[in-house]
Amino acid sequence: MTTTTSIARYLVQLKLCIALIILSSQLTDAFIPIQSRARQLFSTRQFIPHHGTIRRMTTKQASTKKNDDATSSIVDSFLESSDHAEQVRDDFRCGFVSIIGAPNMGKSTLLNALIEDSLCIATARPQTTRHAILGLLSNERCQVCLFDTPGVIGEPAYKLQEGMMEAVVSAFRDADVLLVVTDLFSTPIDDDTLFEKMKLSGKPTIVSINKIDLASKVNVAADDGTDKTVTVEEAVDRWRSLLPNALVVLPMVAANGALDPGVVALRRILTGGPNVPEALRELGRPLSGMYRDGFQFVTDDEAMQLLPLSPPLYDTDILTDRTERFIASETIRAALFELLKKEIPYCCEVQINSFKEPTEEDTKPVLRINASVIVERNSQKGIVVGKGGEKIKLVGTNAREKLEDFFKKKVYLNLSVKVDKDWRKSEDRLKQYGYIS
Repeated sequence: MTTTTSIARYLVQLKLCIALIILSSQLTDAFIPIQSRARQLFSTRQFIPHHGTIRRMTTKQASTKKNDDATSSIVDSFLESSDHAEQVRDDFRCGFVSIIGAPNMGKSTLLNALIEDSLCIATARPQTTRHAILGLLSNERCQVCLFDTPGVIGEPAYKLQEGMMEAVVSAFRDADVLLVVTDLFSTPIDDDTLFEKMKLSGKPTIVSINKIDLASKVNVAADDGTDKTVTVEEAVDRWRSLLPNALVVLPMVAANGALDPGVVALRRILTGGPNVPEALRELGRPLSGMYRDGFQFVTDDEAMQLLPLSPPLYDTDILTDRTERFIASETIRAALFELLKKEIPYCCEVQINSFKEPTEEDTKPVLRINASVIVERNSQKGIVVGKGGEKIKLVGTNAREKLEDFFKKKVYLNLSVKVDKDWRKSEDRLKQYGYIS
């Protein structure tokens, strides 16, 4: 056996070992709550090669690759990651921005608008978001790691809500920047302890006054006896008094999408410019309280200083560290929220049993997904299934259309409904379903 042959065999064996190690760690990672991974990354500031995550364009277009190509991609990513720090500029910045606010403030809608993609499910119902979900905003100068979090609940009613609030607290603790989202009515964060910690944390803070379009639908003269604000001017002034050190208080309508002037200004600030003052001028005449005392705008330098100097933690084409299976389960859950009334959607969990990508040999490429909708009672199962299976068929149709739009391919979706009694109150079940560690 020649020396060259021996070296070649050694390198092949080394590659296989590395692949097995990485695959094993990823299987373990699937059960680690997102906030735990965030703390790991935050403390180490190391680039982590991610495979199987949602990438901008590439994942949606490369769904027919064979498994051996996927394994090779993992190994190549690992072998190349050691040179990653040398490929970025010395003044590159990267950090975590945690989006925190009361339920139904439009936090998920805002994250989607900022990253210009439909990553997080967003419905008109409060408490749709159950997990802390990472969305990435990257360019040649910085990487913004945005965390969408569940709406803050003052007093959780069951174990699931306790796990959701743990995600919020963890996201607050790991944040480099806090993005507080409220609405025209200045809906407060319903946890005085958490809010006080936010005020005293010293972390750079930005306030988003979302849903300002409601101002045209409010009877300003009416007095309902509450402490709500009913104009944009009142809301901005209220939050300036609540968080006097906030860098900026930005009015916006996140539902208008990526081009809303408030969203554009916020994105420009988070990415450190360029031309932050120009984006802020597009909002019109500055309102009293938008900026800190003695300041009339936010400079590019101030915006750039928000995130710490750090190499990127993820490839720049990655949209999130969540898997395609997770996106599928969340999309199905969104359909349940949209089509079922009252409390039924809050009792539902969605588990993906199988997720099969089409292969090159398929004459009609179809992504095949088999999922279970889990409820707590037999009576709830009957409601979800509906008469003659009509309701679950509607849920499946709604979800399938959204999945096809996201994955850019035909989808076959099979749904079944199962009963798992009181799963929201069971610590074992919540661990199994990935809500707590």
